[in-house]
Amino acid sequence: MLKKTIVITLLSLSLVGCASTKEPILIDSTEEASWAHEFVRVDETSFQLTQIEAEESAKGDLIGKVQRNIVDMDTDEELVEQHLDSNSLPPGTALYKHTENSSNILYELDGKYYIAEKKD
Repeated sequence: MLKKTIVITLLSLSLVGCASTKEPILIDSTEEASWAHEFVRVDETSFQLTQIEAEESAKGDLIGKVQRNIVDMDTDEELVEQHLDSNSLPPGTALYKHTENSSNILYELDGKYYIAEKKD
């Protein structure tokens, strides 16, 4: 019985050792607990980021470029979300008017355009 217990213990320890990895496990989300969704702010309006790709033909005039990524500021009680702030997009991300739907805008990442939907 003692021999069986020792074998099970050694086997368990070896399996635990095999389970560790050198690379971190990444979670495919940048949302912080204080925000319900990933967004970008334009003037007084919040737009929820989607991963819906848009055709380049839907790209209108440049609105501006993201100025601040505020994801790490979510615990600051004095944080005021401003024009061109985002909790997900990196600073410098271009934002465009959507030519086919005035309730949406487009953001550009890696040469592709994605829809951001107006939130009430």
